[in-house]
Amino acid sequence: MLTKKTHAQISERQTTGRPDIPARIAHPSRCTSHPPVHWWRTRRPQDFEATDVRILRAELFKTDAIDDCDWLYAVTGNAAAAIGIAIRALKQHGMTNPAIDAVVSAVLCCALEGDGASKVLLLSALRRRQKIDPRCRHLVLLWSDKDI
Repeated sequence: MLTKKTHAQISERQTTGRPDIPARIAHPSRCTSHPPVHWWRTRRPQDFEATDVRILRAELFKTDAIDDCDWLYAVTGNAAAAIGIAIRALKQHGMTNPAIDAVVSAVLCCALEGDGASKVLLLSALRRRQKIDPRCRHLVLLWSDKDI
């Protein structure tokens, strides 16, 4: 079945080098200009791949804005540490502080690796965020349906 392709999708084509094989069209949400720490509030759960967790963790290792002794544990995949830091940061700073992106991103990594409690905290953060960012309303629905 043929579908209409937008100009952006056509320009994002990855060539195969062979005219008889159609090029793969990049998904619009994969072609994003958002920094990795914003992915939790800008990307759909089905658009994440295993390599994204590594990219995100590499970015989180560069973050020194989080002054918590458990931050290294959170960044390396300890879900309990990531959730604890996120709860404290959300309570203390609210949703508009830039540190929230980093702490919720650490939770996102754990959720993508299958931790159910991390998914619950991510949903909570998205529900709070939808008050200032309406795009998060759709993400709440998508994460609610995602099996972990």
